[in-house]
Amino acid sequence: MQTHTRRNASKSLTVAMLAVLTVLGGHAAAQANPSSDAHVTRCDLFSHGMTIGHGSIARTRTNRDGRPCTEIRLKMDTRVNLLLYKFTMTMDETWVMAANELIAYTWDSTENGKHKTIAGALRDGTFRFEINEDGKTRVWSAPRSAYDLTSIGLPEKPLAPGEALKLRVLDPCEGLVEERLYRGTGPENLTVDKRSAACETVAIEYDGNHLKRWLIADEFGPLILREDGDLKRGAYSRCASDF
Repeated sequence: MQTHTRRNASKSLTVAMLAVLTVLGGHAAAQANPSSDAHVTRCDLFSHGMTIGHGSIARTRTNRDGRPCTEIRLKMDTRVNLLLYKFTMTMDETWVMAANELIAYTWDSTENGKHKTIAGALRDGTFRFEINEDGKTRVWSAPRSAYDLTSIGLPEKPLAPGEALKLRVLDPCEGLVEERLYRGTGPENLTVDKRSAACETVAIEYDGNHLKRWLIADEFGPLILREDGDLKRGAYSRCASDF
């Protein structure tokens, strides 16, 4: 396995999430355990024909500062143990949304022994992030007016098959805002643990990268059951094993 496989595994964890959560209470959102009423979906991560990771997506309704919110927390454990290549990564990422607006974000990962954290919140019209990596801290911010949605978000209205829309997208893990093209690819049935799910699908293109997502919606909101990525750094697939 080449070095780009390691980068692809890390990137797949970054882009493979859906969703949104509550205001940070002292940056504790990503560290709290999912509540007993959380809806948990198990998922597996594949790359180059191998299963390289397992994880879960926990979606929880909460109330922060009097505001009803939805919290979505993705946890992944990725391990590759080959003769000439070894890679380990644990990741815990939380998105907080109130009224369809991302208001808080946290990331905590350890990749081959290197620790990285990100904590961000939307205040006074600006999303501010504090990133600590290898013991060094930096701050990054983006005005709310600078982006249309976040990297796990969806266009406000579903796209018809073939319909395309360019949007400015905030990617909090990568620390950037970039233009991405969203294209409707129509409904598809997806089998998950012998259950058939009627999904809406969407293709996303940006800077030479291509994604396809299979989505459903339930009482907890939207859920990505599958995401395939063909990126500059490699290919991956994150698939739900139950829902």
